[in-house]
Amino acid sequence: MACRPDPGVSLLFAGDMMLGRAVEAAASSRRDWAFPFRRVAVRVHGADIAFGNLECVAATSGPSIAFRADPRTLDGLREAGFDVISLANNHAADAGLDALAEMAARLGNLGIAVTGLRYPPTAQRPTIVRAKGLRVGFLAYSWSVGDFLPRDGQPEIARTRRDDMVAEIAQARGEVDYLVVSLHMGADLAPRSGEGQQEKARAAVDAGADLVVGHHPHVPQEVERYGRGFIAYSLGDFVFDHPELSVDGALLEVTLVAGRPVRLAWLQTRINPEMQPEVIGETVWAGEALTGPNASLN
Repeated sequence: MACRPDPGVSLLFAGDMMLGRAVEAAASSRRDWAFPFRRVAVRVHGADIAFGNLECVAATSGPSIAFRADPRTLDGLREAGFDVISLANNHAADAGLDALAEMAARLGNLGIAVTGLRYPPTAQRPTIVRAKGLRVGFLAYSWSVGDFLPRDGQPEIARTRRDDMVAEIAQARGEVDYLVVSLHMGADLAPRSGEGQQEKARAAVDAGADLVVGHHPHVPQEVERYGRGFIAYSLGDFVFDHPELSVDGALLEVTLVAGRPVRLAWLQTRINPEMQPEVIGETVWAGEALTGPNASLN
């Protein structure tokens, strides 16, 4: 009997998602918490593992803040097909650590894995998700995490401190088949990555990461082939409500066979006036484009 070809494991990565304010209003008025994702649902559901960065507070505890969303918006993430959410960014703790813990618990109750948190004095451990027998690990870090003093047993957001980050990546390397590191950093609206982003992202690959995905600049930046892995410096805004600042983002699709990438697809997205991202362009890299010396792919 002939062996069937390996169908591969598909991973999808989205950038910043802020589900409050006008985004929440658009979903609430339609009584459809998944409304922001309807025009990209096929792509998200088509992935074996879908990842995004949640840059707001979807919780009831804590003070009033600008980036607060109704906790029911998290139901939209589940319905849209997201499997892993990073909370390592500069807004997830805006309402305090109690609200951060509440949001993480709500995501967990929905069956969505969370990455980007440490529980002092313990180091960050990789969030591991299995797909077709492949162990895919996730770690996440942010350049800014708020001004909260950590308390034992309560989560804090993992910072992009090089020594801590490198040690955690090296430790996680032996526990997974494919390791993803999320970095929330970079200059607002910069069309290309900066020196600080490059230093941290490349250090992550040198320490054992297979893929680094970034966000925070609000616009997409370049994809780089580096060492043993790949770096997408910024995926831009996926779901947000500041058209005066940016409406541009990207989805990154990675297809793995035997734990190694055989195809990368860069899907350019744009947020329409109804607060929904739409795919407006696609670039695919495969074969020889995925091998060779360090180079920018776009």
